[in-house]
Amino acid sequence: MQTRRTVLGAAGGLTLAAALAARGGRGAHVASAHDEGGPHPAHIHVGTVDAPGEVVIPLSDVSGEFLVDGEASAGEAVGQATAIGTQGSVTTADVSLTAIIEGGHVVMVHKSAEEIDVYVAGGDIGGTMMGANDLVVGLKELNESGLSGIAILHDNGDETTTVSVYLTSRDDGHAAEESSPEAETGAAVAVTILGFAFDPAAVETTVGTTVTWTNNDAVPHTATDNTGGFQSGKISAGESFSYTFEEAGTFDYFCEYHTGMKATIVVS
Repeated sequence: MQTRRTVLGAAGGLTLAAALAARGGRGAHVASAHDEGGPHPAHIHVGTVDAPGEVVIPLSDVSGEFLVDGEASAGEAVGQATAIGTQGSVTTADVSLTAIIEGGHVVMVHKSAEEIDVYVAGGDIGGTMMGANDLVVGLKELNESGLSGIAILHDNGDETTTVSVYLTSRDDGHAAEESSPEAETGAAVAVTILGFAFDPAAVETTVGTTVTWTNNDAVPHTATDNTGGFQSGKISAGESFSYTFEEAGTFDYFCEYHTGMKATIVVS
């Protein structure tokens, strides 16, 4: 059995692993893979994305079955067939959100049980709280997996935390390398806002193209041109904003709520 050692912050004296053991922490359930993109084992580790350490909280596998504490919850497909596919899972962890935050932890998602040493997405646990009970963590793509997403940690108020993990794939046409711009020559370009990032972060297109930003995060964002060329205003979760580029130029833009979110559109 793996030894778990995660030290709490100044507010606590026990290890996180000890807290889990004392409460009989729930384990992850391995689902049958009926979707091509999963299941992806997931855990909360001590450490960071760049240096994940020991597993301290096993999470339900991330897949199209949407496991909730190990039980499949996926229903029938609804809405538009062109909707971006999403995988997810929900796990109730028998430890407080404060302990998770103060311990220095990271959410890591693996490629598969067979390739458990390959990570496909991950995110350091930290950021701005939504109210008093929710923390949204961005999960960035790892190892050119094409997968990114978010984790939402909810304080249940009873020394337990609900950890929801959601992943989505970038379009097949996107370049694997983050540094490569996305070349677009059509009349419409879609930019996804997910995991506190614009995807693609670099777009090359032509005059007359309409760019549509869709917010797939759980918090609002903006798409704001540095020089005032376009301004989306508040884009709430699930909403979109479109702008048609009538002039050539390089348009650097950002999110006013999260100024670290930056991207560029080059119009020729």
